[in-house]
Amino acid sequence: MTFKCLSSVLIGVLLSSNVSYAQESTDANTQPQLSFSIKPVTCVVKSLGEQCEMKARVTWQVPESLDICLFQDHKSLTCWKKRSKVDEFITVKLSKTMVFSLKNSHQETVLEQTVKVHAMNSQKYRRKLKSNWSLF
Repeated sequence: MTFKCLSSVLIGVLLSSNVSYAQESTDANTQPQLSFSIKPVTCVVKSLGEQCEMKARVTWQVPESLDICLFQDHKSLTCWKKRSKVDEFITVKLSKTMVFSLKNSHQETVLEQTVKVHAMNSQKYRRKLKSNWSLF
């Protein structure tokens, strides 16, 4: 039973590990104009509600230098001044699935990505305390 749960979580992690958002330009010879990626995109905890702390690789690219901040839901994590490309590692803490977004100096969302939290012991299903049959 535990093996099935663990294997389904691992399959989900492997399938979602290559997620990144990119908006391609119409010219096939150019690099992507906008891109944003946070890896890993999944954090596995023992049970739901536990806090997950992980070192995440943040990469993003925009066509021109901007002042951009990285937000975890509505909380600012870090900001970059006059940058067009970033590839850094940051430490993030999650206890539930969260949206990470890049916002410009006008607080407009430029790009965003979701990082999921999965539990090895899911609390979705409650163990049945009573059997289906009875002698009385």
